Amino acid sequence: MKKIQTFLVAVCITISAFGQNFDSLLVAKKQPSCLDISYGSYLYFVEYMKENKIDTAKSLVDYWESKCGLKKEPVYRAKLLLALKTGTFNDSLLSKMSLSHIFSYQNRMKIIESSDIYPYDFDTPPLYHKYNSYGFYRELDSSEQNFDNYTRELASELKSNYPEESMEYLLTEFYSDNWDDILLKIQQPAYQESSLAKQYKEEIERIRNMTETHLAWITGIWIPTGALTKIGIHPELGFQIGWKRKKMNYDFTMAFKFLKSPNDYYARRDKSSDSWELTNRFFGGYIGFDVGRDVYAKNGHELQLTGGIAFDGFDALNEDKDNNLKSASAFSYNFNFGLAYRWYMTDNSYIGLRAKYNIVDYSLSKVIDFTGNPITVQFTIGHVGILDMYGSDYLKRLKYTRRK
Repeated sequence: MKKIQTFLVAVCITISAFGQNFDSLLVAKKQPSCLDISYGSYLYFVEYMKENKIDTAKSLVDYWESKCGLKKEPVYRAKLLLALKTGTFNDSLLSKMSLSHIFSYQNRMKIIESSDIYPYDFDTPPLYHKYNSYGFYRELDSSEQNFDNYTRELASELKSNYPEESMEYLLTEFYSDNWDDILLKIQQPAYQESSLAKQYKEEIERIRNMTETHLAWITGIWIPTGALTKIGIHPELGFQIGWKRKKMNYDFTMAFKFLKSPNDYYARRDKSSDSWELTNRFFGGYIGFDVGRDVYAKNGHELQLTGGIAFDGFDALNEDKDNNLKSASAFSYNFNFGLAYRWYMTDNSYIGLRAKYNIVDYSLSKVIDFTGNPITVQFTIGHVGILDMYGSDYLKRLKYTRRK
């Protein structure tokens, strides 16, 4: 059936070729679909261009566009290459769907290289929450193969007509033999004022502004100051879970500090009693909410100003069941501030350091009668990822790394 359609279309085109009425050229006793028109357009675009019938080829492309629209990648490709052939290319020809057409063409070339079943995109392929139709899968028609082969040859010939680092050169290179690098090159300074680069930046900015999840493991040391130094330095383990949006970081933090105190200290079980017990018991906890703001972020390095509020404390006396004595713990508020540094090993995973000054008052619980403001120094291993399940894949497809 497909061959019959192509034959009928070709007959109509041949009979009426010089009349330039493409409605009659591409109709075979019925209103043609875009698919019908495209079969003939593939064939005659190649023929007219090889015969140097540039005006006729232009009329064909205009007709093809009027029937199928620029959402169809082959129409867009033919229009661009014709402009590059005639020296009439300008930045306005790069439509708002240029990135989508780049993805479509890359898909097409990848599948051609793999000799797989071919997804011809009569509908534009998805461009991250904007377009969501892949078209349909079918075997590649010979006219489409000829069209693809010819446009690669044409782009290769035209490449020498333009200086390197020009948009014209970039496009001819893309459509000839280097279709995989265009999104890397468009990030270079030479193209920053082009329409394509601006479209690219808009997409990147949209993804950059998405919320990211954050998870980190914490290990470090808790260093007391003032009278609290008698309790000694203690190791600390914990984790953070939260989110990152633009330059702001929000995390719930839980950490534990442990090991016995190197020195004995006095604590009491009854807050109203004058009975103090000597102890070296120490097991502490911290649960709070931290906020950080990026003050520097470049080339995988990130520096944050941090602040937080938490509930803090430690066990001072164990329960004594034999003597019917309850355990006792010293508790306090915790207001803290400091600096955090991250080095991203990949676009999402990092190692980092955090240093905080903690304002506390453990004597509020009346279990101990001394206090001080500890300093915590922590080593972190973390991961940051876009909350939207498609965002990370889309950034990879755009060949953009957020941090590296």
